[in-house]
Amino acid sequence: MWCPTVERCDCKQAVKKWNEYDAEQKRLKAEEERRKRNEAEQARINRLLGQSGIGKRFQQRRFDTFRTDNSARKKAYQIAKDYADNFAMFMRDGIGLYIEGTNGTGKTHLAAAIAMQLMTEQHIQCICKTAGDLLLDIKSAFDREGVNEKQVLQVYKDVSLLIVDDLGKEQCTDWSISTLYSILNDRYEKMLPTIITTNYNSDDLVRVLTPKGYDNYKARAIISRLREVSKVLTMAWEDMRQTK
Repeated sequence: MWCPTVERCDCKQAVKKWNEYDAEQKRLKAEEERRKRNEAEQARINRLLGQSGIGKRFQQRRFDTFRTDNSARKKAYQIAKDYADNFAMFMRDGIGLYIEGTNGTGKTHLAAAIAMQLMTEQHIQCICKTAGDLLLDIKSAFDREGVNEKQVLQVYKDVSLLIVDDLGKEQCTDWSISTLYSILNDRYEKMLPTIITTNYNSDDLVRVLTPKGYDNYKARAIISRLREVSKVLTMAWEDMRQTK
């Protein structure tokens, strides 16, 4: 009688081979299911936010286009690349990156490179937005049919990796600092990694995040939490845009 499936031998060598085959097929199936789940979640994020937030210019900012022509830049590159390559470990422990430094040193380039690698190679859900655009997304939810503020807030709170670029450049109000605190504190409690880039040192960042006439408790709490659960990367050298 014709058999539609392979008849498996029960000798020791064959059993070992088939066990290895079954384990690999199980792994591949789980990986495909994970990929589909992540793609579906990314599609949901894009529906709520419009896009992941990585603009056309920074879609070209990958690791292989980052300048490593001196030791400081090379070290920054290695830290960011190690983070992307070992993201599963960092995500498990809720560890992010706190990238501070002067203008034009490649902070956003490395943050975007991490996001692009994770999204294209590992199918990890990422959002990469300036703090100002993040807040604008939440405000605009009031005017979008089928989307509300709570849904948009929850996306930022739950995404696998949130990258907040240029923290401190947004217009600071009581609403903006309260919203940032809500998002970042929630991610801190859930042990979800966050990457931020900023041109300010810690004291100056507290100052620019504190609304006029209010105390600086929330600003200090945000920075304290971010630095507690992040690898700190300082990028302070000449403006690469001016030295091309």
